[in-house]
Amino acid sequence: MTMIEAIATSANFAHGRHKGFRVPNHYSAINKEDLNTLGQTHRIEVHNGRLLEPPATVDTHGFQLVRWPTQVDLLDNEAVIESFYQECRELIKHVRGCWDVRGGMHEYRNGFGGEKGPRGAKSTPNGSGGAYGMGIHSDMCAAIERRFDRIVPDQRHFESLNVWRSTDTQHPVLMMPLAVCDMNSVSPDDIVFGDGMNTSNIKQYTKVVDQRLIHSPRQRWYFFPEMEPDEVLVFRQYDTRQEELNMRTVFHQAVVDPTSRENAPLRSSIEVRMQAIYEPETDKESRVNRFIAQVSDTYLDGRSCDWWSGPIENYVPPERAN
Repeated sequence: MTMIEAIATSANFAHGRHKGFRVPNHYSAINKEDLNTLGQTHRIEVHNGRLLEPPATVDTHGFQLVRWPTQVDLLDNEAVIESFYQECRELIKHVRGCWDVRGGMHEYRNGFGGEKGPRGAKSTPNGSGGAYGMGIHSDMCAAIERRFDRIVPDQRHFESLNVWRSTDTQHPVLMMPLAVCDMNSVSPDDIVFGDGMNTSNIKQYTKVVDQRLIHSPRQRWYFFPEMEPDEVLVFRQYDTRQEELNMRTVFHQAVVDPTSRENAPLRSSIEVRMQAIYEPETDKESRVNRFIAQVSDTYLDGRSCDWWSGPIENYVPPERAN
């Protein structure tokens, strides 16, 4: 394994003009010209997380590399649900020392969205979108709290975690690694909320409220080069125990690794999202209301935003879903 110290690459951030406002998408934007100013591309340096000493943990940085072998065929959707989910629960309990682990959903990534041919996103075993995530984001925010009431018992705190690994048993990840941002290096003022999409079912994408990040040179990015098939990246998606907005989540994006060889096999990966359950809260309702009040619900043009949950109107699935 080449122990490169860092790579220089590009990442897609939220545009600073949306600070304090909800960021629309191509479904919720009224003026389609506004789509040209939703984001900005910046050059970033992504450091080799393997060189961190002491190693990064979910508590210290928001992410953690773990060696956790599996015997499950990760491209067998039924086996993933029946067996791999249980492995993920055991992994999360091992890493987080939580009271219980609840829920579970997964997505596959195998190609570039919008491209045709061999480099394009292909059909996945469970009908998820398949495209690499090419914009800086965090999948969740306080908007999901009410929807998790059914799986979070006894008014307890919870932490949503992403378990990310390769589905390729023959090769390490040799291209399009996942870059993750040290949560301590993020200023809460640089976080904005956006109209996001749950792409777990390509036949009907649904509304979510995600988080975006405005670029700052203070942000510190990491990746784990050549992740082996038995290595897993665990990172925080949302944590109800954290008062500071930047400590609740880890921003991430798939990035181009300029050191990858041209004929490197396309990255094929799976990500499982589950909720680690912790101690009971003393006043959950007050905290939830306080966190949700931080979520911007007005667009830059003054419109009120009703993009919170439910199916996306006028969504047309791609041909490969039919």
